[in-house]
Amino acid sequence: MINSPGETIVAVDGASGYVGNHVVEELRKKNIRVHCIVHPGIKDNDREYLKSTGAEIFQTDLKADSAILQSALQNVSCVIHLIGSIAPPKGQRLSDLHAGQTSQLIEACKKNCVPKIVMITALGTASDAASEYHRTKWESEELVRNSGIPFVILRPSLIIGRVVGSRNSKLIARFNKLIAERPQVPVIEGAKNLIQPVFVGDLAEAIAAAALALPQDPKFSKQTLEIGGNEVIPMNHLIRELMTQQNLSKPLKSLPAPIAGIAAFFLETFSPGVPLLSRDQVKLACIDNICTNNTLLSIFGVQPTSVAAALQTYDQSKSQHGAR
Repeated sequence: MINSPGETIVAVDGASGYVGNHVVEELRKKNIRVHCIVHPGIKDNDREYLKSTGAEIFQTDLKADSAILQSALQNVSCVIHLIGSIAPPKGQRLSDLHAGQTSQLIEACKKNCVPKIVMITALGTASDAASEYHRTKWESEELVRNSGIPFVILRPSLIIGRVVGSRNSKLIARFNKLIAERPQVPVIEGAKNLIQPVFVGDLAEAIAAAALALPQDPKFSKQTLEIGGNEVIPMNHLIRELMTQQNLSKPLKSLPAPIAGIAAFFLETFSPGVPLLSRDQVKLACIDNICTNNTLLSIFGVQPTSVAAALQTYDQSKSQHGAR
């Protein structure tokens, strides 16, 4: 496709994922041309959804010498970097998934003189974090901060809700599966850790705003911003709300963290694919995940959606899925 003079193009890696679907939708609503960078093994339904938005699809890994990636990054005003996972497939290290792929993307961005990167990591990211997930997210953030490319880093809390596509966050998908299949829902240490869930539509709006802002805009330039909802709740409250979505009511079975860690070890060792639970996820389940400075309203001007309203979108999405 030939670029129109002055046309804004945004590239989105990980576009076929849960957050990626919503970011692409938000950008297309604003008539922004979107280059979707997706894995070569993308599922047919994910590809068809992205095509239905009018976005352009580039199937490639994040390798700087990939001709397809070079094409995807030509003349873009921003790259939105979404690739990452709290539960990678067996045999894939978090450091490779996060820092490794970020390094490859930065090299490709430099080759194409990309003027800005908007990176999505996670609330709790720190160099000395208890979890490997948060430590490797920090490593990838540092690569972006030291790249010389203008950047905005967004750290969301737990993401909930669904407006488009058919995916959930892996944590929500895991709990939905446990709720549907188990007579009791196992939770670690009573699932008493505090969270500040953010609605995926609100997050997508913030990501789009960061991507479309000028690189020198002081609100966003070289900033690391926390994103959360307007409610701080224990995880067990959210799990019970998910039960309500399935019209089920089941008791929670609290597992001590050491027992959960042993179970996670065996799941990591013997599960053929992505384990239902990892030792790193056990650590994450024992710590709070709340903002020290929530910028969703103060910086982005987005009024946070309530947890109840965000969860209602699952029912709406079910009725609309496939209607495109």
